[in-house]
Amino acid sequence: MLVTALGVLSLVLGTVIAWYALRSLVVVPKLLRADVTPPADIEPDNSFVVCRGTATATDDAVASPFTGTRCVGFEFAVSERQPGPLPPWFVASIDDGVSSIPFRLSGQAGDIDVNPPSRRFSLDTNATVIKAGSNETPPKRTQQFVEKHDRLNPVAGWISMIPGMGTRRYVERRIDPNEEYLIAGQTAQRNGKTELTGNLVITNKSLRQFVLSRLKRAAFPALVATFFVAVGGALLLV
Repeated sequence: MLVTALGVLSLVLGTVIAWYALRSLVVVPKLLRADVTPPADIEPDNSFVVCRGTATATDDAVASPFTGTRCVGFEFAVSERQPGPLPPWFVASIDDGVSSIPFRLSGQAGDIDVNPPSRRFSLDTNATVIKAGSNETPPKRTQQFVEKHDRLNPVAGWISMIPGMGTRRYVERRIDPNEEYLIAGQTAQRNGKTELTGNLVITNKSLRQFVLSRLKRAAFPALVATFFVAVGGALLLV
């Protein structure tokens, strides 16, 4: 009975980890089949396209959460080192989010509007990482963000008492104006103009670099998932 329960638990855990690993690869086959198209050549035919150009703000830029940098979009994540079921610790996600404004992607012969949905775009750019120990105060701008969000409660007292635990990482990725980006998404037409929208993928890497980074990111979780599934299967066959 106990062996069966452990087998089922291992299979479920492996499946969850596999889903986490593979979800970031869903867009990869589309990217590999697509050609990079200049913004001026994109048609509003509701097709999946990949284009490269320079981001240009069409409205007032927004301030990023941890550095206050003016940008047209950002993604943030806050994690905390906590004691875990497997020694010595694990990194727990305690907050994340995205925000953006419509902007324009400009090429040599023209441009296209980009309208990222409020919670449906993937940002793969260089990250700014700020670390703060359990008894340390992060920089002023980051601390102001922390104080405005109820989800970012102080590190639990019992965690901060454990050496090395409670360290938080504040990770910020941005879409900076006047920088070049590769953007993949669906085309649409609004007010007579073509725009990119939907589940956008936005990166400052080349197409090849982006695909390789996604594969590398998925490799370790996929390996862990395979281990748990194999163990679960073996336990159920005992």
